Amino acid sequence: MCTTTISTLTLAALLQDPLIQMVMRSDNVSYEDHSELLFRVKDSLVARAAMRETAFHLA
Repeated sequence: MCTTTISTLTLAALLQDPLIQMVMRSDNVSYEDHSELLFRVKDSLVARAAMRETAFHLA
């Protein structure tokens, strides 16, 4: 990744990152496929955080 700070890590920034774009081209991955993957990862992280929060309140 070419970005230097965590605050710039958005899905849009990831898709525009030159290094990620280079890897996408070399792996023949479309913008739509990579975007879908990033949204699935984001949704998984949100669900995981919610599960941890629920477990914390039950303990």
